[in-house]
Amino acid sequence: MTQDRDDELLHRWNALGAALDRSGPVWSSEGRRLLRHWSRWPRAYHDTHHLHACLTHLEAVRAAQPDALEQPHAVELALWFHDAIYWPWSTRNEERSAQWAQRFLAAQRLPEALVDTVERHIMDTRHAPGDPLLGDACWVVDIDLAVLGTPPDVYRAFERNVRREYRFVRWSRYVAGRTAVLRSFLDRSHVYATPWFRAQREIQARANLERALAALGRGKLFGE
Repeated sequence: MTQDRDDELLHRWNALGAALDRSGPVWSSEGRRLLRHWSRWPRAYHDTHHLHACLTHLEAVRAAQPDALEQPHAVELALWFHDAIYWPWSTRNEERSAQWAQRFLAAQRLPEALVDTVERHIMDTRHAPGDPLLGDACWVVDIDLAVLGTPPDVYRAFERNVRREYRFVRWSRYVAGRTAVLRSFLDRSHVYATPWFRAQREIQARANLERALAALGRGKLFGE
C-alpha cells in the first residue's frame, strides 16, 4: 500500500512539473527526495499519508469549485513542501520547509511571484493564532486542517499518531501543550476559513476538539 501511494504521489508530482513546463530528471529526482523526507522517522501522522490526503482534498476542491483558487499550482506546491521538513522538537519546520521550496523552485527558474506565494502559504501552515489568512492561503490551511473534521475513528487515530510523534515529551507537559493547541482552534470564530470546508467539516471538527480536550482533562487521549 505504501509503495502504491508513493508511486501515485510521484506521478502527481511529475504531472505538476509538466503543468509548469518543468518536467525532467531534476524535477523527478526532487519528487523522490521529497517523498523520502515525508517518510522519515519519527513521523506517525505528518507522513506520506497526510500528503496524499492533502492532495486529494485539493483535487476535490478543484472539482467542486473550479474557479475557487487564484493560483492552484502555488497551492499544490505549498502542500508538497509544507511538512517536507518535520522534526517535532523544532519550532522552525515551516521556515526550513519554505526555504527548501524557495531554493528548489528558484533554481527551476519559476516566476518569482509564484515562488514567493508558495513560501507564504507554507509559513501560514504554522497556524499561528491571529495571523490573517487571505485568498488561497485559506484553502491551504483548511486542507492542512481537514483531519480535524473527520469521523471520530479517523480523528482518534490522528490524536494517537500525534502523541507518537511527541512521545519524547513527558505526559503532563504534552497534555498542557496539546490542550493549548486544540483550544486555539476552538477559540476561533470558525475552525475553517472557507465556507466550503465549514459546510462539510465545521460541526464535526468542533465535536472532535471538544471530546479530545475533555479526554486530556481526564489524563487520557481521545478514545481511550
